[in-house]
Amino acid sequence: MRFVVATALVLVAAAARASEPLRPAQDGRELQAQEARALPVLRQARDAQKPSAQAALAEGAAELADLRAREERAGLLGGPRETPRPPASAGSPLRAEMLDALGDSVDGLPVAPFSSAPGVAASLPELAGIDSATLKAKFDIPVELNPDVIAYIRFFQTDARDHFGRWLARSTRYLPMMRDELARAGVPLDTVYLSMIESGFSAFALSWVRAAGLWQFMVPTGRAMGLRCDFWVDERRDPLKSTVAAAKYLKQLHAQFGDWYLAWAGYNAGGGKVSRAITHARSEDFWRLSQGRVLRPETKGYVPKLIAAALISRHPERFGFTDIAYEPPLDYDEVTVPAATDVGVIAKAAGVEVEAVQNLNPELRRSCTPPGAWKVKLPKGAAARFAEAFAQVPAGERLAEARHVVDRGDSLSRLAKAYGVTEAIITRANRLSPRQSRLPGGMTLTIPLAQSRGLAANLPEVKAPRRSRWSAARVAKSSAHAGPGQYVVHDGDTLWGIAQRFKVSVDDLKRKNGLEGRRAKSLRIGDVIDVRG
Repeated sequence: MRFVVATALVLVAAAARASEPLRPAQDGRELQAQEARALPVLRQARDAQKPSAQAALAEGAAELADLRAREERAGLLGGPRETPRPPASAGSPLRAEMLDALGDSVDGLPVAPFSSAPGVAASLPELAGIDSATLKAKFDIPVELNPDVIAYIRFFQTDARDHFGRWLARSTRYLPMMRDELARAGVPLDTVYLSMIESGFSAFALSWVRAAGLWQFMVPTGRAMGLRCDFWVDERRDPLKSTVAAAKYLKQLHAQFGDWYLAWAGYNAGGGKVSRAITHARSEDFWRLSQGRVLRPETKGYVPKLIAAALISRHPERFGFTDIAYEPPLDYDEVTVPAATDVGVIAKAAGVEVEAVQNLNPELRRSCTPPGAWKVKLPKGAAARFAEAFAQVPAGERLAEARHVVDRGDSLSRLAKAYGVTEAIITRANRLSPRQSRLPGGMTLTIPLAQSRGLAANLPEVKAPRRSRWSAARVAKSSAHAGPGQYVVHDGDTLWGIAQRFKVSVDDLKRKNGLEGRRAKSLRIGDVIDVRG
């Protein structure tokens, strides 16, 4: 239990490292005088404003960590398992028939097949009175009812009831958009429930292995699917773009395996792992693969978990989920800002709260948009007011300050170069000691930017490389020769971090790549290592 609590706390702290903005500077007495005049206002703003995006990330990480802990306690991730009894509120078959006649499905999309797993007798009282033909019409994904599926249904009804209630409430915010994109890509529409079990329909969800967003992409996979993940933006958290990427990835997996169960398993474990399980079991039947030792318990439960989520979501009241406050569908105006602009300035021009802008633009990692023109989503009806008010804001006042959450490798000198200000500005704005060379991870810094020329002049993004251009050139050269299942070591990488990212053990990485002694402790930038599980 201590380990579970500690893990959740670590996740919350790690989630707070996803942060906020950049610029070049002026020196001399004039700059110091301007800085001195700005500091009281900046400090007041810093104390009055909490970075709600950071809080949302921390909350998203804690939610997933808590759910995982509950799954472990329930034996759904390996170990002994006892399926709990359905809650008394599930109701009688007569009530179930009445509810079905009323049509209590969340989205009511009629579109195939429902059948029990071969040789397995399983039933749900909640579905009494619904014939198989009716059930077949409700899904365009294969749905089977077996003890594993029922175990997850009971888990959602009991141990994770509060979680699932929140998922249902959020689902209607994204379902229309997701179904449109899945249909456009030729992917079954009920695949939306994969997003439900991955993130609980939370754009700020962050897992213990640093997968992020509604579809829980890892950074390498997200980039491979066309998502931008850098200092400024993490499009894994963009609802629309991540859905397009997920549809593309799922379509590739289905083309590889020819089966949606295997495609879903591949989404969770990776296509290579599923291929090895198929070879080991000499079968392409997911239920047979789940009896073997190749797939992890989490992957074995992934398909039953998705089916369970789909069944409950189609009939929430039958399974005891009543009085859900469903959110309205995502709807917004889209405007273009010509250069890096503070989110607070955007919100003020649009006449809305900062949190409203952050919630509609969860992909923004900083307190501002990235350098260059950028499309920003605003609450419906705010575009006209924004256009009129924003045109009156002088370019030099569109980015007054930034909030930066200190990450590994950050130093005063590096941040000063990146944001185009002096180290003195950062130390004075945050009441730091001028002698302070190391910054604690997770610390939020206020960076005054009003006098910085870089972003305000819409210059190209200023990157602060930790080493030399030679490092970037070496990485680029190695990347050109890296093959499937290989990873090129970047500056700041560690064996543990790489192992977490690709879901393999550190020992496996060492063994596969001959990393021993000092060699294992000091990876070289540009090295190509085998990361296959």
